[in-house]
Amino acid sequence: MTPLEAAPVGRLDVVGSWTVRSVDELADVRAELENRLPCDCPAARVGPSDDVGGLSGLQRMVLVASELVANALEHARPPVVARLLCDGQVAVLDVVDRSPDAPPVVPHDREPGEGGHGLRLAETVADRVGWYRTDRGEKHVWAQFATPHPDAAPRDLASNGAASGGSYRGV
Repeated sequence: MTPLEAAPVGRLDVVGSWTVRSVDELADVRAELENRLPCDCPAARVGPSDDVGGLSGLQRMVLVASELVANALEHARPPVVARLLCDGQVAVLDVVDRSPDAPPVVPHDREPGEGGHGLRLAETVADRVGWYRTDRGEKHVWAQFATPHPDAAPRDLASNGAASGGSYRGV
């Protein structure tokens, strides 16, 4: 299985951006995400949920960011850029690397403990996972988290706008 090849669409603002050169820097990214998310992205305020292992929205987002950044560091050339995008309804974690010819793939032939399950985990705890390439030689792997507002319909961030690379303010 391969995540959806599509770009997130909408008017997403960049709320945070971190350049990561090694896995040693992941703890700093996680800490900064934990500090930034509660005030900037309502999706992070989701309480613990049984359908995602009892993790809160903040915990799910930090976990997915860690997995996507670690994947990019392992399978692409550093540095990797992790971005937090938000429009008040959804939050998107976007991880950018410079290996556009290496699409993300969810492995099927690995046992637990052998590694390589970051995308599977992201697809389990995020509302949506996708990826796209740009003409600037970048690959973006993203995970969407929706705001848990009962009367707000989730926005569909997956589209066939991969060539445009989405519409982001503040980039």
